[in-house]
Amino acid sequence: MKRTLLLGALVSAFLIGSVSCKKCTVAEEDTISGEIVTNSVIYASSGYLTESVSPDVFNGQQYPDRFEISFDEGLSRIALDFNSYTVLANPMRVNCKASFEKSVTRDDVNNIIRYKVIATTCESCKEVRFVENYVLVPKIPSNYTVLFEQEIIPS
Repeated sequence: MKRTLLLGALVSAFLIGSVSCKKCTVAEEDTISGEIVTNSVIYASSGYLTESVSPDVFNGQQYPDRFEISFDEGLSRIALDFNSYTVLANPMRVNCKASFEKSVTRDDVNNIIRYKVIATTCESCKEVRFVENYVLVPKIPSNYTVLFEQEIIPS
């Protein structure tokens, strides 16, 4: 009898635990596509340049000395050449465990650059974090409009 009760309690605990504790899977690495310069790491000299959580285009007019770039996974850093590149930021608040799909597309017919971020987050992770989502792209001409899109997918 004791053995049956103990076995029943263990099975109940397992079932309750497996139903209430949903597994969360997000990609281990972020993905990038489109116009984003691959193998680049952006370093901002201070955090929260986009603290108001509004997307931004950094083309050297504001904060010209706040960014460094690495093309060798962080082994060396150089000043960002704003004559050749633009930094885009698409900030968002997400749950603490998340992966990001970042894409930048260029529409030369309508002079539009579109930067979209899709974040897949774990609902079970309740702590919220702020991510600026910087990407490096070839210099954006001044007559282009940059549009920002975001999507958060709970997992």
